Amino acid sequence: MSHDDDPELSALVRAKAARYQAPAELRRLISASLAPAAAPGEARTSRSMWRFARPGLGFAAAFACGVLASVLTMQFLVARPADERVANEVVSAHVRSLMAGHLQDVASTDQHVVKPWFAGKLDFSPPVEDYAARGYPLGGARLDYLDGRPVAALVYRRRMHAINVFVWPAVDAAPRAAKLATLRGFNVLAWRAAGMQFWAVSDVDAEELKEFSALLRGGG
Repeated sequence: MSHDDDPELSALVRAKAARYQAPAELRRLISASLAPAAAPGEARTSRSMWRFARPGLGFAAAFACGVLASVLTMQFLVARPADERVANEVVSAHVRSLMAGHLQDVASTDQHVVKPWFAGKLDFSPPVEDYAARGYPLGGARLDYLDGRPVAALVYRRRMHAINVFVWPAVDAAPRAAKLATLRGFNVLAWRAAGMQFWAVSDVDAEELKEFSALLRGGG
């Protein structure tokens, strides 16, 4: 029988028994040992959840990056669809012009013959210069159809190569620096100047095409 079963004994123990105060350091150590700790099973569960969470977080991050990349790509494509479409039209027109009898409607190295030839055929007057002294002689011109309208096609030569320069009034008159692209094996340069849209295309070396376009942009 314990003293808890005898009220009188319990009262006597409480009254007469000696009491000792535990040192502060001992109390601290006991309190620390009694602090709640995660059970082994709980620790394993936490680690397991983190292992499963990490791939999920990685997937979420990858998904977010993919969405961002898609948005940026779409913005780029939406911003430049007209340029890509016209570039394809320009290359196709260049290829057609290389077929027999399609390159020139008027064959002349004289700009004073070629420029007036457009009168009455177009609602604008394209700039025409001869650059024979710089190695890019004028060969002639023709009418073509690009971007939903009739355009001027000026034909220049670089040794055995033909360079087509397509010209028409620009919707946006603000000047635009020349930008080079390669499409279906041809080098293509596009720029805006003096209220006109220019597209030059050829199979000449890209550096030569840039040199030639600099002549056109500088007016000779």
